[in-house]
Amino acid sequence: MLRSRGLGRLGLLAVGLGIGAALAATPGVASADPSADPFSWIGGMDLGDLSVPAQTSALDMQVSIGGIDLFPLAGNTAIAIAGPGDIAIAIGNGAGADAGEVGTGFDFAFADGTSNVVEADGGIFDFASAVGNNDYVKAGLDGSFDFASIVGNNDEAFAGSVGSFDLATVMGDMLSAFASDGSGLVVITP
Repeated sequence: MLRSRGLGRLGLLAVGLGIGAALAATPGVASADPSADPFSWIGGMDLGDLSVPAQTSALDMQVSIGGIDLFPLAGNTAIAIAGPGDIAIAIGNGAGADAGEVGTGFDFAFADGTSNVVEADGGIFDFASAVGNNDYVKAGLDGSFDFASIVGNNDEAFAGSVGSFDLATVMGDMLSAFASDGSGLVVITP
């Protein structure tokens, strides 16, 4: 979200500078009374301190839907792997999302942050997500309809190691939630 806002602001700045440059470079434009000229304020602006920030070399984002990668892998540090009928999204430096294995389907893995590892596989309709940094999330090793999520940093969450309909959620930093070895287990760590 922050990257999107920054790119939007940079785009608006580029459009504004382009319009200003076009107006300044137009030959044969007559100058009128400054009070009637709506663009007279542009002449007093000092644009010398504006600079475009350096772009990063890696995209650090990958989306895989049904095994098809949507962004090029060259120079990309985010990895998303999805099986047939699955969706995996990885955003961030070293982020990894793995949704589904061959023979399963409808799994969803979402990793947003630096060095997150998120896996939703082994069953069907498994969901795993991490928003933060250095998190490990696993849903549905041998079960289905398992949900594991993290909002925080340096956390672990496991749901459905054996069994189905398990929920493991972590909200905070350096915490763990394990809902495994059974069905219908719920573990929420605030």
